[in-house]
This record gives sequence, C-alpha cells and structure tokens, in this order.
Amino acid sequence: ARGAARESSPEQRRRLRAWNALDWALYSHFNRSFWRKAEEFGIARLREEVARLRRRREFLAGLCLQGGGPVPPQAIPDGNFRPFQPPGGGSILGFALRPGLRPPARESCARMAMPELQYKDLLHRLQFGPQNQSLG
Repeated sequence: ARGAARESSPEQRRRLRAWNALDWALYSHFNRSFWRKAEEFGIARLREEVARLRRRREFLAGLCLQGGGPVPPQAIPDGNFRPFQPPGGGSILGFALRPGLRPPARESCARMAMPELQYKDLLHRLQFGPQNQSLG
C-alpha cells in the first residue's frame, strides 16, 4: 500500500483529469472496441482460446526454460539473454534456457526467451543484413 490517501483540491482534480484526458479517451475507445470484438468472436470461445494459449505457454516454459519461468538477470548464464537494466530502476527479470536443448528446439526457445532489445537487433539483421547494424 502507498499509505494514507491525501486529499486533493478541486483544482488539482481538474488538472489531473485534463492531463489524463487523452489517456482516458484512448483507454475507453480500445476497451469498448475490445469487448465489441470479443462479443462478436464469442465470450465462451475467447475463454477457450485463452485457456489453450495458457496451456501452450506452460508447456513451452517447461520445455525451454531453466526453472520454468522468469529469473533475476544474474541467474542467466548467457549474457545474450540478460535484459537491459535501466540505471536506478528495479531488477528486470529475464529467462535462462534449459541446458542441453537440441539445435532446433534451442533456436525456437531462444527466440521466445530473448529480451526485446536483442530481439529487435535480430529482426533488423534478418530484414536488412548484418552489414546494416542499427545504432541502438
């Protein structure tokens, strides 16, 4: 908990609402859009698809990941899989691949476990070739 809530003045509330108006409008639009599409797709069917996706994620985590889930960056032996740690921030968890994965499984697992910056670099190399490295 963040402690006792403090009272805000009417002017502070007005300024916060104005400041967050665009965020609220975007959230409201996409929330309505999501539920409209979910209704069209079918709520029961959507629940089944979500359950199937969760089962698949659990299976792949068991197959690919050492420990079956996220770990602190210092527990990731391969530095290529350590997520960027912003200065002054908390520790961002990453994934350590199970040792002994055969090459086809290792490649698939590596792509799923790779942090976003490394994955972006991989996609850039695949799209533009190794000679056109991005600056970051």
